[in-house]
Amino acid sequence: MKVTRGDLAASFVAYFVSFLLAIGLGAVLIYFILHVNPFYALSIIVTSALFMSVGQQTTFYILVELTLISLGLALSYRARFWNIGADGQYIFGAILGMQTVFALEHIHVYSPFFAIPAILLMGLLGGMLYGLIPALLKVVLNVNEVLSSLMLNFIAIYFMTWLVDVTGPWKDPYAAELESYPIPYSYYLENPFALVAITVAAIIIIYLLAEKTSFGFKIKVMGSSLNAAEYSGIRKGTVYVYLGIISGGLSGLAGAIDLLAVSHILSSMFDSLYMGYLSIFTTWLASLNPLFVVLSSMLMSTLVSGGYFMEAISGVSMLFVYYFEGIVFISIIIFETMKDRLKRMMGFE
Repeated sequence: MKVTRGDLAASFVAYFVSFLLAIGLGAVLIYFILHVNPFYALSIIVTSALFMSVGQQTTFYILVELTLISLGLALSYRARFWNIGADGQYIFGAILGMQTVFALEHIHVYSPFFAIPAILLMGLLGGMLYGLIPALLKVVLNVNEVLSSLMLNFIAIYFMTWLVDVTGPWKDPYAAELESYPIPYSYYLENPFALVAITVAAIIIIYLLAEKTSFGFKIKVMGSSLNAAEYSGIRKGTVYVYLGIISGGLSGLAGAIDLLAVSHILSSMFDSLYMGYLSIFTTWLASLNPLFVVLSSMLMSTLVSGGYFMEAISGVSMLFVYYFEGIVFISIIIFETMKDRLKRMMGFE
């Protein structure tokens, strides 16, 4: 479907008004309930996330992970394959990455030039395998992928918790919390250029796959009409399987990156940010466009990173960030239903 100037103008107005509405309602709540200057609280988010070295680092890592997960979800959602299980795929990628760490230590391999790519590849594989499950359930048994992928999130969470529980096989006996043995320092992924290269490569690959291949065309047809896809001979089951593998793999890769670059352990609080659920928001905010995903992920990573500083400095809870996300999301959905009316009001029809 061709995107017209009217569509772009209406979308811009919808997004802009949604942000203003969320900021306005948030400012009212902050001022009248918490008695805090809302402009001061909101300014902390921006300055700490973008202009402080610690905040910049946090923002960068969240940006990388959100972008990778959102790329896979954007591709899936275009074909109406509603993968809600990115959190489970993210966790399972980290689990397989940690198992690779233990295996490399067992054979005394500490070279980062071999270990880091191996861990990332196994994280990618872990996410692919876990993302394949809801796709196969949908194709073989016609199980709704929303329910199956959502339930698989909880299975991954509890499996990870068992691994690092008091009697779990990966529990570090010297740690007070429920966490695994730490990965060796030589495995730390501290090169930001490598993460940028991975992210840019993923954006290019997903964009080319979505826009320049027959597979991308099949996705567009399925997204516009499943009946038309069936009539044209598209094997929907095959597409669903590939989408489960791709979206799950990118989520698993993000989990392995978090293990190597951020957390360095597997704990019961791994993925406490619920990266998969945040990525659903960034995916829709980008209008399922792989090139816009990095922009929406930048917005969310700024809000999340700055939200911690806002809570510590001004006393405004980090939950305000999720409130903001919800208001924006609901507002965009409402305005999307009014897009035709907005185009007429702006004189495009």
